[in-house]
Amino acid sequence: MTHGLSLISIGLSDEKDLSLRALEEARGCDALYAETYTTKLDTDTERLSALIGRPVTPLPRSRMEEGSDALLDEAVQHRVGILVGGDCLTATTHISLLLDARRRDIPIKVVHGSSILTAVAETGLSPYKFGRTVTLPLPEKGPADTVLDAIAENLEHGLHTLILLDLDVEAGRYLTADRAAAILIDADRPETFGEGTPIVAVARLGGANPVIKAGKAAEIVEADLGEPPQVLIVPGRLHFIEAEALRVIGGCPDEDLEGRRTGGEIERLIGRYAESCRRALNGLRLGRLPLELGEVEVKDLIEKAERYLDDAAYYASGRRATALASVCYSEGILDALRLLGLVEFEW
Repeated sequence: MTHGLSLISIGLSDEKDLSLRALEEARGCDALYAETYTTKLDTDTERLSALIGRPVTPLPRSRMEEGSDALLDEAVQHRVGILVGGDCLTATTHISLLLDARRRDIPIKVVHGSSILTAVAETGLSPYKFGRTVTLPLPEKGPADTVLDAIAENLEHGLHTLILLDLDVEAGRYLTADRAAAILIDADRPETFGEGTPIVAVARLGGANPVIKAGKAAEIVEADLGEPPQVLIVPGRLHFIEAEALRVIGGCPDEDLEGRRTGGEIERLIGRYAESCRRALNGLRLGRLPLELGEVEVKDLIEKAERYLDDAAYYASGRRATALASVCYSEGILDALRLLGLVEFEW
C-alpha cells in the first residue's frame, strides 16, 4: 500500500524478536514510530533503527492516545508504521486506533508477534485452561479488587489466572511479582488469595534469562526475580502433567499443589505410570538382537510405546480410563522388550 497504517509487533524481548514479515513491513514505511509504554523491552529506538535501516521515533502515550488523530492524518498521505512490544493487538489502545482508522477508510496492515498470552505455556500450564486475564495496577492507581474478583471467578471454573503487572515506563516504575503477591495478600481476601495460595511468578519470558518460580504466595513475596517484565499466575485445577511441570520447571514442592490437582486415584496412577514410562524411554538402550529380529522391528515397537504414552497424555484430562489403558499398553510393551533382552533400561 502507498499510504495507510501498519501495526507491527516487536515481540517479547528485543529487536531480534522482529519477524521477517515485520522487518519487511517496517522497511516499507515512510514514517516509523515505536510505542514502548505498554511493556518493558530490552531495546530502544536506536537499536530498532539500526536493524530496520530506517529512523524510528519514540511514541509517547499522549501522542498514541490523545494525539491519535494526528497519526491517522499522517496515514492518509503516507505509509505510517507503529512498532509495538509483544503482539500489537493485545492492548485496548491499539484496537481503538485500528477502529478509528477503519472508520476513516485508511488502509491497515497488522503484523502479529510473540505475546505473553501464549508464552506463559513455558511454565507447563496449558494455554487452553486460562480464564480472564487481568492487570494489577500500581498501588496509587487503585485497589486489587478487580484482580481478586477475576481470580475467584476463574478458580470457580478451574481455570488459571494470568495477572499482568502495571508499569510506568516514563517514570521507570514497574510492579514486580514479589510486590504483586504482597499486595494481593494484604487485600485481606484469604478465601481467594492468601499466604498459602500456590502461584507462579514469571520474569522475562522470551529473553536471554527467563525465570519461572512456583510456590506458595508467602514464598514468592520473598523471591527476587530480577528485572521486569514480570507476571503472576494463579493456577486453577491442574492436569497431572501441569502439576509435574510446576514441580520440574518451577521448583514447586508437591505439597504446595495439594487441592489443585484434578482427578483421584486413576489420575494418580496415570501420572505415576506415565512418569515411569517416560523415564524408561529416555534411558533406553538397545540390547543384543537375535538374528530373526532386526533393529527396525524393535524400534517400531518402541515407537508404539511412545505413541501409547502420547495417547495417555491426550486423554488424561477427560477420558481418564482410556488414558490409564493407554499408559498400561505402553508399560506392557516396554516391559516385554526388556524381559526379552531386546532393550535395556531401569524402571
